[in-house]
Amino acid sequence: MRITLLLALTLAIPAFASQVVYKWVDPQGVTHYSDRPVPGAERVELRAGTTTVTPGTPPATTSSTNSRSAASGPAYRNVEIWKPSNDEVFFNVGGKVDVNVRVDPALLPGHTLSLYLDGRLVEGFAPGAEQFSLNEVYRGTHSVVAVITDQSGKRIAETPQVTFHVRQTSAVNSQNSRPRGR
Repeated sequence: MRITLLLALTLAIPAFASQVVYKWVDPQGVTHYSDRPVPGAERVELRAGTTTVTPGTPPATTSSTNSRSAASGPAYRNVEIWKPSNDEVFFNVGGKVDVNVRVDPALLPGHTLSLYLDGRLVEGFAPGAEQFSLNEVYRGTHSVVAVITDQSGKRIAETPQVTFHVRQTSAVNSQNSRPRGR
């Protein structure tokens, strides 16, 4: 009995060791994952300890820190938003949040680095800027994504989405107010 159970479990392990998901980026630059195929999505097979990416239909973008353009061939070893950190909380910032992006190797000629806040392109910065000082970022949860595009506008690489939170102390419910009745 024990041998039969052990054999059945050994044969079942590979079925649970891998999972197929589909990854795509929408027009606003937000990366999505699903267990169902979507036109333009990459098939990503997740296994214990490894990840295999298999393009289904040609993807709209290639995204990851180790992305490579099929046409031009340049690879960025690292493209990341290092400030703010994911799920960082800011208190009483007056609507101002600084975002810093790291690109390694440096941005290649003809490539542009753009930042998207809550799915919208942030304008008013130099095309290769790696430091952004955002204004009018008010209370709530926000997300940022940095995208590198080539001269034709094709996405070469993008960072994973970073989510951060802005909190504003209320005058009505201030943590610094004195308790009443004393």
